Amino acid sequence: MRGDADPGPFDRLRANGEGERGRRTGKAERHLYTWPVTDEFRLPPEGIERVPPAFASRLLMGGPVTLVTTSYRGKSNVMPLAWGAPLSGSPPLIGISVEQSRHSVDMIQHSQEFALNFPTWPLLHHVQYLGAMSGDRIDKFEATQLETFTAARISAPLIEGCAAWIECAVEQVIPIGDHVLFVGVPLAVQVDREAFGERWLVGAEEKRPLHFLGANQYAHLDRVMEARMPARGDAPEAFLAERLAEELELTREARERREEQLGQLREEIEAGKAVDLASLSLEALPDFARRVQILGPDAPARDGNP
Repeated sequence: MRGDADPGPFDRLRANGEGERGRRTGKAERHLYTWPVTDEFRLPPEGIERVPPAFASRLLMGGPVTLVTTSYRGKSNVMPLAWGAPLSGSPPLIGISVEQSRHSVDMIQHSQEFALNFPTWPLLHHVQYLGAMSGDRIDKFEATQLETFTAARISAPLIEGCAAWIECAVEQVIPIGDHVLFVGVPLAVQVDREAFGERWLVGAEEKRPLHFLGANQYAHLDRVMEARMPARGDAPEAFLAERLAEELELTREARERREEQLGQLREEIEAGKAVDLASLSLEALPDFARRVQILGPDAPARDGNP
């Protein structure tokens, strides 16, 4: 592949004997690359591997996968999509990049609208299956028996069992390489209150959105981490070093022991057994256990935020 053949700017400099000139000017061959002037050439750390440039798109994956629904002249279609992103905050604009040969490209171009449905893990196999068939040869809704409901502003159907829905009108169409970028204006947004507040809540597993990793592999958010803000006057390097040291205190073995302990705790609580939570710090407890500790074992579970 091209990525394997291209040695990169540093290798070209070394091969051409231009390292000293490059260090003086801060520019590489043909002025295509720049980097800070330094007297030391530093190799990447151990374990760093060069991969083909095509992997760049895979590195950017991991966000929520969506099911794009469209409708035109009485026919509806649905396809899974991983390449979607916010493009502007004011005015709000989002973009979806669709491979040119997909049937949904024609559907969107004719209807000038689309909807994004954010599936949860119970729809995992539906998502994969929908990506393996083409809507120009089969009615995907009939084939999968997905339940739908009526959108607020557009004609495309919305899929039940999802965590959120965005209805869009097409603002701009931009052919890019082998894909088409559709820039959409959100007309209506709906969310499952158990899945999303002002952000993804990372609550019940069946309410979390699916995240696409590549091929037939998916994941979902596991926990929320809160970064500490430095106090006024803190030296950045000292503050960050202290936080890193705190994180490293939990060794892999300690994490495994804690996960095992919390797993046993979950089983005991779900079985209705009395448990002693005093031996665990409140921060270490999962959300369901904190509610039991704070509200008592007979208190009802609450939706949304604890």
